[in-house]
This record gives sequence, structure tokens and C-alpha cells, in this order.
Amino acid sequence: MIKRELQILGASILYFSRLPFPFKVPYNKAYQQLVLTWFPLVGAFVGILGSLIFYGANWFLPQMVSIVLSLSAMVLVTGAFHEDGFADVCDAFGGGYNKEQILVIMKDSRVGAYAAIGLILLFALKITSLTAINPGSVILVIIASQVMSRWPLLLITKRWDYARKSNDSKSIDTSKPLSVFRIILAFILSIIPLFFFHSWIVFITVPLLVLVSWIFGAWFNKKIGGYTGDCLGAVQQVNELVFYIFYLGLQHSGILLS
Repeated sequence: MIKRELQILGASILYFSRLPFPFKVPYNKAYQQLVLTWFPLVGAFVGILGSLIFYGANWFLPQMVSIVLSLSAMVLVTGAFHEDGFADVCDAFGGGYNKEQILVIMKDSRVGAYAAIGLILLFALKITSLTAINPGSVILVIIASQVMSRWPLLLITKRWDYARKSNDSKSIDTSKPLSVFRIILAFILSIIPLFFFHSWIVFITVPLLVLVSWIFGAWFNKKIGGYTGDCLGAVQQVNELVFYIFYLGLQHSGILLS
């Protein structure tokens, strides 16, 4: 049982990041649909790396530069996996008029105007939000956002169907919904970082990100009859940004003092 879960965890790390793994993980197609169980934990690894980069750089560089270096490290370690999904969704839903067009555009590797503008605005908001947050809180905010932004995606896969019916997508094996037990396990992993904040009010991010994900899931379902891997990547990016902005709002309003 433990060996099986370690293999699933290893597959999850290899699938969702470029983090090195200490031993060879044998490919097992039967485990492929279970990798989402450990998706939040992969987010924790990514967030810890990003926070360490920020912590080290901020000793001798301005906060904004340290933030850019941190975000760059997280993009590199994930292979821009989710950012690519966000860009594809911007292009597809911005330029497509029906389900067929949207799905075709999402498969196109070229970057259009909607994708370029979307990514510029996305990172501009990430950088400015994190730069405005108290330096002492940035490390925990980065880790918590990377973890919390991922768990609600499991609800999308549970509620709606995968939009592509063919087997030409690498996401098809991860499109089957997890059991309720595994979703709860992933949820428990997701909320652990929230206990390290000084105020319980940060737990509001849980229903907030669930709501954001649910709205996007319903919208995707209306437009293309379900979701794709790119759709999930886009929602992860939006959730991450929403976490930053919400925390900044709490701090700016004086509700949080650090």
C-alpha cells in the first residue's frame, strides 16, 4: 500500500513538475488517474522552492526583483505547465466561437494576441501583488497559494466531464474523477499551510477558491461541454492570483497586521 502510494506520488511529481526524483518511478497506466491525489503536495514542493529563492534573494535585492526570481524559479520547475494552459485558454476562448473552434485553438502551439496579453496581465498582477505584501509574509503566502490553488481543480474533474472524447491528449488518463476519500485527503494536505498564518480569516480562501473554480468549471462546461487539461491549468493560475490579491486586500485593509 505504501509502496503503491509512493509510486503514485512519484508519478505525480514527474507529471506536474520537473523536480528530480531520487529513484526510478515505473510507469503504470492504472495509477495515472490517481496522480491528482498528490497534486497539492507537488504545489507545496514548488512553493517551498519559490519561497527559498525569495528568501535568499531578498537579503541583498529589492523585494520586486526577489519576487520575479521566485516566480521564474516556479515557472522553470513546473515547465510552465499551468501558464501554458492559461495562455491556451485565453487564445481559445478569446478567439473561438464554438466548441470545435475552441478545442482546435487550444491544441495549437502558436501564441496569439489573447495569450500574450493574458500572460502579461497575469504576471503583472502577480508581481505587483506579492511586492505589496509584507516581506515577512511572502514566504508563507507563496507556499499556501501554490497548495491551495490546486485542490479545487479536483472538484472540477469530479463534477464535469472531460471535453475531448478522443485519446489524443496526454490529460485523458488523468481526467477520471478521484474517489471522495482521495479528494478529502488532498483537501487536508491543502489546508495545512493555512494553520501557520496568524489569523483564522485566511481560511476564507478555501470557499473563495472553490467558488472561483466552480464558476470557471460551469463556464467551461457551457462553452465546450466539460473541461480540458488546459482549462485546469488556467484555473490554477487564476486561483493563485486570487489568493495573492485576497491576502493583500486583508493586509491593506488592516484586517491582517502581517
